Amino acid sequence: MIKNKALILFLVIFQVVFCSGAYDKGTAAGKGILEISITVNPFNLISYGQNYVVFSYGITSKTDLTSYYTRHINGTKSMYSGVFYQFLNIKYLDLGTACGIRYIFKDIAHYDLFFPQILYNFKLQKDYTIGGSIVKVNIIENNRDFIYKGFSLDVTFFAPITYIKKISSNITEAYFGFGIFKNSIATLAINQIYLHYSLDVKFDIKKIY
Repeated sequence: MIKNKALILFLVIFQVVFCSGAYDKGTAAGKGILEISITVNPFNLISYGQNYVVFSYGITSKTDLTSYYTRHINGTKSMYSGVFYQFLNIKYLDLGTACGIRYIFKDIAHYDLFFPQILYNFKLQKDYTIGGSIVKVNIIENNRDFIYKGFSLDVTFFAPITYIKKISSNITEAYFGFGIFKNSIATLAINQIYLHYSLDVKFDIKKIY
């Protein structure tokens, strides 16, 4: 029975999903909660796709440490580290902000500063939400000069997946996300707006230990 549950979780996480980049929303993970968001572009089927894994850990009820690693279809790899803070939590809306650095693995060190960031999450009925972010991206040149690169924008519809929670008592929430994404170098033209998918699962670390 345990093996069957583990197999189901594995298949759900690594299902065929395609992504161009959204990975966050305006709701904090929660103190002691580890949130993992995964997207996969299997066999590089989608020309603009990326393979993503995002980790958010709640050090307080409102503050998360966030990191992600991604690999683009052209082989480019990047890693982001930052801090997220949720400053609003009302009945129908969560809002947060964040600051972080993205390192792009190239022959010459390349850093992007993600600041300011506004992250939102509109809370609907039955735990459905619409979340995303608006992020200003700056290039850090020569480790001191900031050059405005553009802004990224994403809007995602999150649907709860209740049966994943039944696999383990350590899983507190699980969502499937589907939405649209604009990266920092693209315009708002229709042909530069990408579709994306993701699977988000939250684990209560306190219960594990």
